[in-house]
Amino acid sequence: MATRSEWIERVKRCDRSGLDAAEFARREGLKPERLSWWRWKLRCSEPSPPPEPQFLPVRVVPSSLPPAATPIEIVLANGRVVRVWPGFDSTMLERVLAITAEAEVSC
Repeated sequence: MATRSEWIERVKRCDRSGLDAAEFARREGLKPERLSWWRWKLRCSEPSPPPEPQFLPVRVVPSSLPPAATPIEIVLANGRVVRVWPGFDSTMLERVLAITAEAEVSC
């Protein structure tokens, strides 16, 4: 009885031969069903190759922030922290500070 490694070689030779499994099996003195079963078995037990990477198009857009922009950090008396980036809306900041200054910190 042939070993697994012998069947691996047979299946490789069959694939390289250009013959269909039945023709190759007859030429080698094998049962076509046995060769087909081993081809199936070996392919099922092989780990699948990793999928090819797919690259997506990228469009670079200019940032609205300066390259070295850092936020201003405001620490409120109640322990809350508000970070404001350059270019902020001052009216919105006033509302956020009013709301966060009034809210109590719950622990």
